[in-house]
Amino acid sequence: MKKSAKFTLKKCTWELTTLCNLRCAHCGTRAGVQNVNQLPLEKCLSIADELAELGCESLSLIGGEVTLFPGWDLIADRLIDNGVSANIITNGYNITEEKFARIRNSKIRTVCISVDGMEENHNTIRGRSDCFSQLKAFIDRLNDTEKHITAVTTLTKSNIEDIKPLSEYLAGNNVKVWQLQTCSPFGNASDDKAMAPARADIQKVIQIFKDLPQSPMATQLADNIGYYVEDPGAGMLREFRGCAAGLLLIGIDNDGNVRGCESLKDDRFIEGNLRTQSLEEIWHGAGNFAYNRKFKPSQLTGECSDCRFGSRCAGGCRSHNHFSHGILYESTVCARMTGRRN
Repeated sequence: MKKSAKFTLKKCTWELTTLCNLRCAHCGTRAGVQNVNQLPLEKCLSIADELAELGCESLSLIGGEVTLFPGWDLIADRLIDNGVSANIITNGYNITEEKFARIRNSKIRTVCISVDGMEENHNTIRGRSDCFSQLKAFIDRLNDTEKHITAVTTLTKSNIEDIKPLSEYLAGNNVKVWQLQTCSPFGNASDDKAMAPARADIQKVIQIFKDLPQSPMATQLADNIGYYVEDPGAGMLREFRGCAAGLLLIGIDNDGNVRGCESLKDDRFIEGNLRTQSLEEIWHGAGNFAYNRKFKPSQLTGECSDCRFGSRCAGGCRSHNHFSHGILYESTVCARMTGRRN
């Protein structure tokens, strides 16, 4: 196993396919039709070996809809056999007996479900009237296995009020960990940027989050929500040490492109392609991931430039910043109150 003296790869999000059976309003990849340049299974197995050799510790396989990629379970099992903790993120829609058998028999311990609110909101965002009922049935089936269930929700302006009832539903159905992330205005969401929560909406999310129980289900905020608060009674919202893209984390596209994060869906953030370069070459490449590897607090702009947490937070999520207003080092959804900067 080889490691950079300065940067060690720990996590990866790997998009195996753009093929999907849904057309979600917020989908960052505009998933639906399979990319003709999608990597074949044998190449993916080779990349799985490279990830293990480079020291990757944990990995999420995603789509599109990951269960539509033939052999996703073989990739997951190869990773796990090589010491990498792997899981899948699925929409839980149209999970046939054959697909479910692959999930049940695979070596993955955790299945993450993507859910966007209670029934009305989830179905509206997902574009089908039976999405929520199918997801419920899928959860019931998972509860008859030994798999751990986690969940992720993309927050829009329309589903924030669903956070509390959804928390109760998920906790009551043995979901162990739930992540809240805000919709970023790229991909399908760029067609209706008004759906993405603004700062005032995020502050509302933070207040709801503070009141959520952390047992039996732990609720987490994703890297594009937060980060520190100016509430003397609440103290620090959470410790956030800045965007990990290219520092600890990479994203792999279905066609082999490598990014610092799978949410940085802009060609400017492609650092190389695994058809022509090894993962090690890309990870160690001179000048790669420069937006984070060469970051200095002096690059912070706007309110972030004179925030006392700026050097820690580093301006928040690079993807959300880039697609919200094109400025990498200035957050538009910081939880801190406007004007309270010191």
